Amino acid sequence: MSKFQKISIVLISAVFILQTQSVQAGSGWPGVYDPKTVLNLNLDMSNADWNTIRNDTTFDIEVPAMFWTDGEKPILISVRRKSAAALGGKISLKLDINEYVDQTWNDLKKLSLENGDDENVVAEGFAWYLHRLAAQEAGSSYSPGLASWVTLYVNGEYQGVYVNVEQPDKQFLKNRGLYSKNETWLYKAGDISTVKLKVGDGDSPTSGILCYSPFVAESKGNGKGGDKLCVVPQSDEAIAAELNDLVDMEAMLTQAAVEAFVMNPDALFSHGKNFFYIDFLSNDRRMYLPWDYDASFVSNKPDGSIYGVKKGGRLSQSAYQQVIINNPEFRSRYN
Repeated sequence: MSKFQKISIVLISAVFILQTQSVQAGSGWPGVYDPKTVLNLNLDMSNADWNTIRNDTTFDIEVPAMFWTDGEKPILISVRRKSAAALGGKISLKLDINEYVDQTWNDLKKLSLENGDDENVVAEGFAWYLHRLAAQEAGSSYSPGLASWVTLYVNGEYQGVYVNVEQPDKQFLKNRGLYSKNETWLYKAGDISTVKLKVGDGDSPTSGILCYSPFVAESKGNGKGGDKLCVVPQSDEAIAAELNDLVDMEAMLTQAAVEAFVMNPDALFSHGKNFFYIDFLSNDRRMYLPWDYDASFVSNKPDGSIYGVKKGGRLSQSAYQQVIINNPEFRSRYN
């Protein structure tokens, strides 16, 4: 691990220890994700339901629970286990605020609590914090989800510290003024060559134009376009012109830079997975969002290339790195 990594983890650990306290959520959704405070989250459910959730390997079972932070009135929500590996008895959880009651909690409808299974909650939370810092740069249009640390108690029993990551959903779009009915699409790429529509109907106009690799399933497109009617730009200049018109490239390249900085091997540019993107009917350009940063800072080669992965003396690149980072204009901006 590089000296910078060691110093960074020590610093963020110190901040975390000093700021742990019983606090109430702030007014509205940004207050929930204050990185300098740690919310105490409470769940109350039957012991039978809690055992069901802890032992669920389908990750589909939902049970009712009462939920609150310190000083709040409990509300009825649903709870299910997420697919992350358990750390002892500590499991990742998805809290659905409006499953049983039409309600929001601090302008949120879902909470995603990550247990730090691939590395630890300090590294994962720190990676999300670096995305926040990148988004705060002057003039930046980058708008990733937020995250903070929380402590969780179930039936009064302490479960541990979690990373509370903001869930991209329709409420996420509404909170940022990005949602218009029949004019907004939210897609999730949880795995390679797998894209699922989460918000919206049909396909967005942008997805019809960006019909070539890496923007479609690579197993179908093979870099030549997955549809006979697909028009693929034939030069670096044409690709740059089309992407600048359809995608917020400054934000996308910012995301790529943070991914390289935290050495996430399972992200948009490094592996073509674990990301969301938003399309619009209007002239607004596509926006990319990071997701699932539990693998951050796990690389044993922190001095590896920021353009790909060095394997056997050669540079191995994902489709996104080949098409975008190898493009002269985007490479210059990325650098």
